[in-house]
Parts: sequence; structure tokens; C-alpha cells
Amino acid sequence: MAPRQREILYVNLATAVRRTGLPHQAVRECIERRLVVEPLTESDLVELRRVRRLQELGVNLPGIEIILHMRQRMQALQAGIDHWERTWGRSPWREPEGLWQRRLPWDPDDG
Repeated sequence: MAPRQREILYVNLATAVRRTGLPHQAVRECIERRLVVEPLTESDLVELRRVRRLQELGVNLPGIEIILHMRQRMQALQAGIDHWERTWGRSPWREPEGLWQRRLPWDPDDG
């Protein structure tokens, strides 16, 4: 039996506005800034909800753009670390647990 391919469902702009709670113009601006691309998908709606949440926290759109791009970069770096660990075992970028405590010149419990 052949593996099933995931079907991609596309969402129109009006549906995106309704499902994310963002105004039409805000969704358009996110598309113009390439935070999401048309045709919109479910994963784009997740990203648009992040935009809405950051706006609720008082972050302006240029700040949101930076935050989302940094988040994407962090995910890409984490994927690289995960790949390394699957291929070679423990990552050289991770320290063994408790190592930081041995490096301290004092006992953290002494106060």
C-alpha cells in the first residue's frame, strides 16, 4: 500500500480574517511582508494568530516581523541539531547535565 500524502487545504482571505481575528488590512500587510504567502494554508493561519497575539502584547508589525523571522531561524537551527543527534548521537552543542554546577568556583547552596 502506498503511503498517504497529506492533502493541503487552502484558505481564502475572508476565511483567514474570520478565523484569526485579524483585520483584512493586517492580513494583507502580513502577505506583503511575506510573513505568510498566498494561497494561505492552515499553517499560515497559525502564523497569523501569532501575529494577532503579538499585536495584543503591543508589538508593532516591524517588531513582529523580526520576532517571527528569528523564530523560524531558531526552528531551523534546532532541526539541524536534531538531525546531528539522530545521525551521530549526542550533539556537541549540548553540555552534559550538571556540568555547569561543577564549573562554579563556589557551591550554589552556600548562599
